[in-house]
Amino acid sequence: MGIRAKLGAVAAAVGTVMIAAAPASAGETTIKRTCDGRVTQYDAYSSRTLAYTQKTGTSCDGHAWVRVKTNGTWKNWLHNNDKATIANSTGNFQASQHKGCADCKVYTLTP
Repeated sequence: MGIRAKLGAVAAAVGTVMIAAAPASAGETTIKRTCDGRVTQYDAYSSRTLAYTQKTGTSCDGHAWVRVKTNGTWKNWLHNNDKATIANSTGNFQASQHKGCADCKVYTLTP
C-alpha cells in the first residue's frame, strides 16, 4: 500500500473515531433539599431519549419526580422513592422537568 493510501486510511479511521466519540446533547443538574438539618441530593439528567431524577440521599421523605415534553406538550409526572426514569428510543424529548417532592421547586432541563 502506498503512502497516500495509508494516509487516506488513517484519516478515515480518525474521522470515524471522532464521530463516534462526539457526545450526545444532554442536560444535567443537581437538586439539593434540606430536611431536619441534613441535605438530600437529587441528580437530574435529560437527553433526547432519556430523562431521570435520582435521589442520592436519604434524609428527606420526598420522592424523585420527572416528566418530559414532547410535541410541545408536558406529559404527566412520574415519581419513585429512589429514581424516576422515562426512556424513549425515538429521541423526541424536547425538555424535562425534575423535582424532589410533590410540592418542591421544579427544575427544567433541555437536552
